[in-house]
Amino acid sequence: MEVPSFADLGKNARDIFKTGYHHGKGLVKFNIKTKVTKKFQLMSDTTLNFEVSKLTGLMETKYKADAGTLLLKWTTDGVLFLGYEFNELLMKGVDLLSECSYNPETAAKSVKVGSKFVSERMNAYCEISNDLDSGTNLLGSVVVKCRDLLLGYQGGYDTASNSITKNDVGVAYGFPDIDLHFRCTSIPHVYGLSVLYKARHDLGIAANGIYAKRGDVQKWTVGAGAKCKLDERSTLRFKFNTDLQLATSLLQKISDGVTLILSFNIDCANVTRGGHRVGLALNVDA
Repeated sequence: MEVPSFADLGKNARDIFKTGYHHGKGLVKFNIKTKVTKKFQLMSDTTLNFEVSKLTGLMETKYKADAGTLLLKWTTDGVLFLGYEFNELLMKGVDLLSECSYNPETAAKSVKVGSKFVSERMNAYCEISNDLDSGTNLLGSVVVKCRDLLLGYQGGYDTASNSITKNDVGVAYGFPDIDLHFRCTSIPHVYGLSVLYKARHDLGIAANGIYAKRGDVQKWTVGAGAKCKLDERSTLRFKFNTDLQLATSLLQKISDGVTLILSFNIDCANVTRGGHRVGLALNVDA
């Protein structure tokens, strides 16, 4: 089994709180993913926010060749992306990445190159991106597996401002029924701990705590959530945190490849005042 990337550490616990929630004061999300052939894939992800009357999203196409994958992406902001990924060109497990973007409206241009290495013991990634109108950004991460323990670090640096943009560490450990993920982001200012308990094959319970400190300002946030699979076509989620935000989500599989998600968020501190949020999402995978 391959080692996950730094961004995927603790993913199972985080999914309890993030996946399936599409909140807004009138939010509709439409996602479609289709494969014309084994080599060609088309994906579109759009969101309509009635509160600000704005449509945002992207359209992405991927073409898999023998030596890698060609990527073409366009966003509703008018930004064009063109990239190519060379798979195992130099050696097994090593991929080379390249991407350039252009905004015709603002004439903003950027170039990004990177590399990643994935094996059963390590997941390493490095990236150099250059905004031709500002400066260069460096980003790197590494995750090492020691038995059932995953140790990870992520660092980033902006040459234009001569400042560190990423300075994060993460530790994940998996028991048969419990997953733990400890992290410290923007060392030493933000700490987080996520715990996922697999009560049954169809029920997962999670807790997530975050402690942040900047100068004399301190803030605690603790949340609890659960994911329950009602049947083969229905999944119910809910979560609650110390900010008195209660959210629930119902995922209903309409047919093979078509899923409807309805989610709500209630501000329990101001129940009678209103301002609660609702979201509707439709996922199509063909």
